[in-house]
Amino acid sequence: MAELTPYEEYLLLGKLSNSLNEDEARALELLWQKDPDLAMNYEQLVRQLPAHKVQDGFREADDPGFWDDLGTRFPDTKTVDRPRVLRLFSKYRAVAAAVIVLAIVSFWFSKKQEHHVVVQSKPSVELKLADGTSINLSAQFGDIKANGAALNNNNKTLTVKNTGVSRSNRINTLTVPAGLDYKVRLDDGTEIWMNSSTELQFPSHFSGASREISIRGEAYLNVAHNSEKPFIVHLPKTTVQVLGTEFNVNTYDVRTESVALVEGSVQLHTPAGENKLSPGKEAVYTEGEPVLIKSFDARKTLSWQKGLFYFDEMKLSDICKVIPRWFDMQVVIDNPATGNKKFVGVLDRNQPIGVFQDDLRVMAGIDSYVDAENVLHFK
Repeated sequence: MAELTPYEEYLLLGKLSNSLNEDEARALELLWQKDPDLAMNYEQLVRQLPAHKVQDGFREADDPGFWDDLGTRFPDTKTVDRPRVLRLFSKYRAVAAAVIVLAIVSFWFSKKQEHHVVVQSKPSVELKLADGTSINLSAQFGDIKANGAALNNNNKTLTVKNTGVSRSNRINTLTVPAGLDYKVRLDDGTEIWMNSSTELQFPSHFSGASREISIRGEAYLNVAHNSEKPFIVHLPKTTVQVLGTEFNVNTYDVRTESVALVEGSVQLHTPAGENKLSPGKEAVYTEGEPVLIKSFDARKTLSWQKGLFYFDEMKLSDICKVIPRWFDMQVVIDNPATGNKKFVGVLDRNQPIGVFQDDLRVMAGIDSYVDAENVLHFK
């Protein structure tokens, strides 16, 4: 089947939102006669969407507050540099809602279009024990005994229990590659949810006066309370000290580290001094600058746990920084002007990268392709 033209895509979206006029409806009928598979796949798509939304043409998009609920505010000013909101025709606001919320266009294209496929070795979560032994946690499941600790690897979670055989504080290293996430439940009950491209160093048992770990990348921590043994998280440039709390750390940027506190209290130690955080506040430390304390949007900061990355008036070049971590592929923006275009929307790690490519192509006219080296190019 040949690739659809923008007008043909327009007809499909108009059909979905019950907004076609008589001439457009006849044009769609002719299109379906020419390609029966298109009609069949459209029906399959409709059956997978909420029936009541299809019946009313996704008209809830016109309700007050709908876009705020999505975390995507659409400015009313008609300036040249206004961010694109990944919508096809501003005339069809309801259609845009269907595309953004359900990725309808991309869903259909991901089912029907042929993409160049590059065969790669599957990335794996690796645990390197203190004695140098490596364990592939993406392939070895169930109970694992090592270094006097009983390890259990199930449901993308490693549970660490000390057996009493060893009281050693020797350090193990857990590495989560690009494209994956993983959870660890430490011996003291602390839970750590690691994002893609993240490294955690931890002992099998906390035998000293404090509980200390190191993190490089991004992780969400739910620290088990122990007033007699503080929990200390070492980041590349800063240190976070807690007794028991929930917070997110992010060190992806080599110059900047952030700590966002969900509940409890933490003390952040940086070369610039010490800062105590309260729930709902985020501390951002950039090398050579004072610590910035600000409120944070929990949905945006923590949405990675659901495989979502929200962006609001963000340049494509900045959005693309997430792709190597989430999809294990490099990105090249061939045209600098394309990288400076701003967008509002969401990147979904649970969908193929082709979904995001199709959204950009349909909504903003930005073409892209994946080369033989699995490098994603935006034109």
